[in-house]
Amino acid sequence: MIKKAQSKDKDLSNELIQELLNRIILSTRRMREGKVTYLIGNNGTGKSTILAKLAEQLERTRPARTVACIASSIYDKFKFKPVDTGQIRYLGARNVSNAVFHAAIDRQLSRLLLKAMLIDRGLLTRLSEAVKMDFSFSLGENLKDQVLERINLRTKQGRMREDLLTSRSLSMLERISKAGGRFESLTDPQIRVFLRYLELNIDFDLYIRLSNDLIVRFEELSTGEQNRTLLFAKILSVMEEGSVFLIDEPEISLHLHWQMKFHSTLMKLLEGLKRFHVIIATHAPIIISEAAKEDPDSRLNAVAVLRRLPVDGVLPGEEAPGGGPVTYDLHTFVEVASHEQLVLRYFQTAPYHSREVSLELADTVLGVAEGRSKLDATNFLQDLQYTVGLSDETQKQITAALDLIKRDLMLSLDGQGVV
Repeated sequence: MIKKAQSKDKDLSNELIQELLNRIILSTRRMREGKVTYLIGNNGTGKSTILAKLAEQLERTRPARTVACIASSIYDKFKFKPVDTGQIRYLGARNVSNAVFHAAIDRQLSRLLLKAMLIDRGLLTRLSEAVKMDFSFSLGENLKDQVLERINLRTKQGRMREDLLTSRSLSMLERISKAGGRFESLTDPQIRVFLRYLELNIDFDLYIRLSNDLIVRFEELSTGEQNRTLLFAKILSVMEEGSVFLIDEPEISLHLHWQMKFHSTLMKLLEGLKRFHVIIATHAPIIISEAAKEDPDSRLNAVAVLRRLPVDGVLPGEEAPGGGPVTYDLHTFVEVASHEQLVLRYFQTAPYHSREVSLELADTVLGVAEGRSKLDATNFLQDLQYTVGLSDETQKQITAALDLIKRDLMLSLDGQGVV
């Protein structure tokens, strides 16, 4: 374990933020490993807030870095920025500061694709391979009339874009509309002009060719397919050396197989970057365990486990909102075990028919027989008693194990007596 910390006030989050900042500085200044840190923990442990504070700190940290604040939920804690350019790029679901309006999701994705292509045209292919989709578009009729109408409206609102009414710009838009709808056929000047016209909300449709050659509109895909594609496009739209990616709850709407593949897909998308760091807040233990499986020997990639300690023997939840102080442990990927162990140890939940609790009990009692600290074993088993989902029989087993340790009744390994 890299580090363990506990606090009775809010200073703990500042300590963890500093720890994360140090990791970011190391992996964005130098060509080295240790480019991923996961934050896991139950609701109320402050994961999203930590990401938001980290973004604010990075805005003041020099040298300047591109920081992508990525979220699919409308309830992210990032500071809203209306323009996704500059050092801090807000790439969440909100499009105004204190309210939420659902923007056309196909336009949002198209802008991300075009921005990624300006960085590296090969990134479009990388996304297509990751999500097994091909992308194309179509524009409506009477484009000049549409542009004139939209610009007149924006002029009344104080937002003038007469540069889009020049014959050169309109001619380029016309060529774009007749180019067969292939993103990859666009030149860089066309991409830049296209991005400005998309801001006017001209008639536009984004089409997806699926792996079975079926062609559908992007808006017809499932929520999970849309969120997954948008998430990866957001990452590719800021693919710059030294970038920091702050990702909040990537598992939203993703089925189990996509959660399992999240880490490996992420690493394939980021291939080519030598200096970057990704901080990911998640509720999905399967994402963590699969990440460790992909990189089992990494002692530099890390998992920060946040837990809120019980108050009066009751864990935070419906019966005890808020809870006690927060503690965090920082583990390497080497120390991350199975999905079931993550669920049990760090989310304090025992799935139905899980064998993990029995294994932990046996390991703890055997550990004391081998010389493990009785105090550590007792504390661990007492925490285990507050696990959600334990059967009455399992609770009795934990009580019996505590009694064995308390009364020094474990046999020594050579069977010659008691400890």
